[in-house]
Amino acid sequence: MLARFDANGLLLFENTSRAFWRSYWAATLALPAYIALVTMRTPESMITVGALPATLIQLSGYIIGWFAMPFVMLYVCRAIDREEQFCRYFAAYNWAALLQITLMLALTTLAKTGMLPPAFAGIISVAAIIAILVYQGFIARVALMIPVFGAFGILVLDLMIGLVVDSWTTKLLAGHRLFGG
Repeated sequence: MLARFDANGLLLFENTSRAFWRSYWAATLALPAYIALVTMRTPESMITVGALPATLIQLSGYIIGWFAMPFVMLYVCRAIDREEQFCRYFAAYNWAALLQITLMLALTTLAKTGMLPPAFAGIISVAAIIAILVYQGFIARVALMIPVFGAFGILVLDLMIGLVVDSWTTKLLAGHRLFGG
């Protein structure tokens, strides 16, 4: 229902810590799709560490990616007096992430197999990313009961966290240190 932008879909998620932790099944279910995406999108020339370190780096990045946003958002929710909605928001957010990863895997597979011409695949990918951002914003807006501008701020925060985690993962895969020379 949420994917159809029906706010009533939010009522299908409990607002409990149990629902919050149960939503991490989405991370488990999304892991095979994530592995496939990483395999298709990461050129071998980018990885200068061995296979085992590369696997551990990617897996660590995946886990950190699933937990960094909730960790930061717990404090944001406290600051904006929305801590009461935190568990329901992340239950919906995590399950939505499973849909998003599945969509990106489908599009990447179509592009890599040549079923979509490269230019069209690029346009479709940009449209999918925009749709995902709108969807994430909608979930933030209805679950946290905040205005559109607040939801936009949360999207920016989410993107920033994702970029930091991705850049750290990329640096480690290339054999660089995270900090310093």
